[in-house]
Amino acid sequence: MIVDDEIQLLDNMARNIPWDEHGIEVVATAENGAEALELFQITKPDIVLLDIQMPEVDGLTVAQQITAANPRVKVIILSGYDDFSYAQKAVEINVVKYLLKPAGFKEITNAVLEAKRLIKQELDALYKQEQLQKAWEDHLPELRSNFYLNWVLGQYTGWELEKRSQDLMIDLSSVQYYAVIIVDMDPLEETETRFTERDNSLLRFSLNQMAKEYLHDIPCQVLKDYDDSTILLFMEKNERKSSDFMTEIHRLTSRLLVLVKEYLKVTASAGIGNAVASKESIFESYQQARRALQERVIYGHDLAIPYRGQKDRMAEIPYNPPLEKMLSNALKAGNEDKAIEVVDELVRLGIHRAQSVEQVREIALYFSSLFVRTVHSQGWAMQEVVGDNYVYFQNLHSLQTKEKIVQWLYSTVRSITRYAKQLSSSNSHQIVEEIMKFVEAELDQPINLHTIAQRLYVNSFYLSRLFKQETGQSFSHYVLDKKMKLAMERLNEGTKVLETARSLGYKDVSYFTKVFRKYWGVTPGEVRG
Repeated sequence: MIVDDEIQLLDNMARNIPWDEHGIEVVATAENGAEALELFQITKPDIVLLDIQMPEVDGLTVAQQITAANPRVKVIILSGYDDFSYAQKAVEINVVKYLLKPAGFKEITNAVLEAKRLIKQELDALYKQEQLQKAWEDHLPELRSNFYLNWVLGQYTGWELEKRSQDLMIDLSSVQYYAVIIVDMDPLEETETRFTERDNSLLRFSLNQMAKEYLHDIPCQVLKDYDDSTILLFMEKNERKSSDFMTEIHRLTSRLLVLVKEYLKVTASAGIGNAVASKESIFESYQQARRALQERVIYGHDLAIPYRGQKDRMAEIPYNPPLEKMLSNALKAGNEDKAIEVVDELVRLGIHRAQSVEQVREIALYFSSLFVRTVHSQGWAMQEVVGDNYVYFQNLHSLQTKEKIVQWLYSTVRSITRYAKQLSSSNSHQIVEEIMKFVEAELDQPINLHTIAQRLYVNSFYLSRLFKQETGQSFSHYVLDKKMKLAMERLNEGTKVLETARSLGYKDVSYFTKVFRKYWGVTPGEVRG
């Protein structure tokens, strides 16, 4: 924030110093101390460039109140008074730099950059303080839970597992075996009257909480999967056979299902993956548990179903929630390269492993579902988004080979990302049009991007980048261009220089003359003749 009652100097510092090049954003300018204090509460600047002698509230008082409200704010004094008492007072209130007028732009810029460097140093040091240490410890259970979930879902390589477990102070050195169980509520019976389908989230939450309470004394992590089902990650730390370990897991899982039925009066089922000795193989046990749980379609509900090699007669669906989320996000953002990258990985996990026509068709249906969910989640019309590819969503059987399916996937990705980009570009264009309307309506006022950003309820830094991206020029250059062209037009029509300056928001005629001459190469007086 820049504060000075000399309007020309204030405008010069705000507009003619290339702050953007140094990663500095001018969030506000003020012409007196009272205005500065008011704007400080709204804009929350990190650095304040401040004059001392100002009407209403002097600069030292402003600095004192600002640093009292936020000691981390850096204040730079810009004063026309070479008085030791002022400098001494500035030191007492933690002013980081005391510059004497007339200070050059280079000197002012260097002072601000020095303040920026100090802020970065303090922020870096802040991470080492006890407050952040305590915050980290408070979040440790959640961080560990996220680690276990991502681990089960196969998101970590060997070295990542070691590093992340060490960072989170998780000791896995004594674990002999791991096994994953998926527990989920069974579909409600038609005769069920106490619960409806809308209560599924509540029932799944209750199941998860019951599992945590029942297994809290056992080496088991209770997690929530991406579909809200419950994951149980059992870890065997005793030196016993894997068969004994699995027997205990079956007993605990069956007992949990009994408790669910007893307390909730509805049933749940569980799929039980095999025991694995390697940390890197947990994802395999997770997939086995998923496939085992699907068997309740055949065997019925209220069952703990062990994995028995079901994959031999099931489609290799590349169920991978993190990859699915990445694909969905890439499609929504219009990021074609990233979406293709994720599709390639899902194709590798699914289509390239398929051994029959039925499996290939099942995977095509899987991808179709992913695309439809993503498009509909944005409120878009499927046929409008995918265009010519829509016919394949209606008739997946027409995709006779793996190659045709992959071609359809790529083509669909391109259609969705292109649509998302066009929509984003249209939205950006509308915002820029709104900015231009503000400028057009208020050319007789000092125009500030920060003020416009507040009216549009967006960040000024984002607005600045968006404007430059859409128009090819910065906001300040656009405003200057509009004002100077209008000034030339009015001067040619015979309007007086003073009247022209005031009509374009310039209170200082000499400053207007300087800007006009720099832009056109002649003075306003020379134009009028």
